[in-house]
Amino acid sequence: MLALIVFFVAFLALAFLRIPVGFAIIGGGMIGYFFGGINMASIPSALFAGLDSFPLLAIPAFILSGDLMAQGGISSAIMNFFRAVFSRIRGSMGAVLVFTCMLFGAICGSSVATVSAIGGIMLPEMAKSGYDKRYTTALISAAGFLGILIPPSVPGIIYALCASQKVTQVWMSTLVPGIVLGLLYCGVNYLAVGRHMPKAEGKFNVGEYLGGIAKVSPKATVAFIMPLIIFGGVYGGIFTATEAGVVAVVYGLIAGWFIYPVFFKQKPENSLLKTTRMSAVTTVTIALLITSASIIGRMVAMGGIAAKVGDFLMGVSDSKYVFLIFVNLILILVGMFLETNCGILLFTPIFVPIAQQYGIDPVHFGAVMLLNLEIGLITPPFAANLFVACKLSKLRIDEVIKPLLWFYACCIPVLLITTFIPAFSLFVPGITG
Repeated sequence: MLALIVFFVAFLALAFLRIPVGFAIIGGGMIGYFFGGINMASIPSALFAGLDSFPLLAIPAFILSGDLMAQGGISSAIMNFFRAVFSRIRGSMGAVLVFTCMLFGAICGSSVATVSAIGGIMLPEMAKSGYDKRYTTALISAAGFLGILIPPSVPGIIYALCASQKVTQVWMSTLVPGIVLGLLYCGVNYLAVGRHMPKAEGKFNVGEYLGGIAKVSPKATVAFIMPLIIFGGVYGGIFTATEAGVVAVVYGLIAGWFIYPVFFKQKPENSLLKTTRMSAVTTVTIALLITSASIIGRMVAMGGIAAKVGDFLMGVSDSKYVFLIFVNLILILVGMFLETNCGILLFTPIFVPIAQQYGIDPVHFGAVMLLNLEIGLITPPFAANLFVACKLSKLRIDEVIKPLLWFYACCIPVLLITTFIPAFSLFVPGITG
């Protein structure tokens, strides 16, 4: 237990000194091993074991496939499609933003990248439609993490590996919470802004409406096909989640470097080499986190820390609901300070064994963890999504807090339902098996 306490103190000290998180974890881990009396000779094998896993190959594959698709102009294609679909609804641009973030985030696999890519396009478009810049910034921040809850999800892969669960089950556990949140955001957008906007001009004409959708559908369909291939292949038993990543890369390459340039005359924004380098940097960053966090996993296992913490919590209360309240408070706090993947890697080895002692399904717990950490990304003071959105809109964070309350009012009930009604997150995994 001493080793873990020393680790967290050392890790936080190194992190505040602006040492990269991966190296701060390794440094803190070594200090924790030393003062905790744990054999430091086990560190090299822990570092190797952290990456010695075939399913981990899915991570660089999905990162690369997302970058390949993004370079081909997928963000504008998705936005134009949803803009045509919601064109007759008051405040339609808010709904366009939400659904674009859901699909783009699912493809690119990063909350912050979604905020940056979609925010850069949607901020001026929303301003033209009469949206207040503060409200738009809040909406982009909150909608940015929705794609992480819609599979395929890189954080979902990382949690599944850390918790020794099936990737497909973890993916499906966040699907319903993600969709419900997206719909609630659209409802809030209508109540807060949309109902005050003028109705669409002219009478509704079915032919014109369907014609508008048909005009933008071919380009958007290229984006929609990728999730369908992954879902159909994985849940149809054709290939594994890891193999699905390779299929996604091949499709992303075809889409971004052949279909878009040849059929839509839209060249990739960057060269293939530069895109691959971008993906490699992102992959190495995550690989460093996984490798460094394996030290903490070994520490927890060798020191029996999870069992000791579990016994302590059981001594305080044997109610799983009390434990879940405690976990929610801790994980939202963690999400405020740490990137989602880092939070998963550090706290899954500690919390999952304890959750199992309380009789909580690890797949259900994964949904709770992912949702908490993503909500932390819009919770000051160090909210990554909020910081990026404010940088794009050139606003201070305090200027965005008031409109952001609308979206907290959506997130908290969904989080509580996900936490205390397991069927809410386990219903779809139960169907898909």
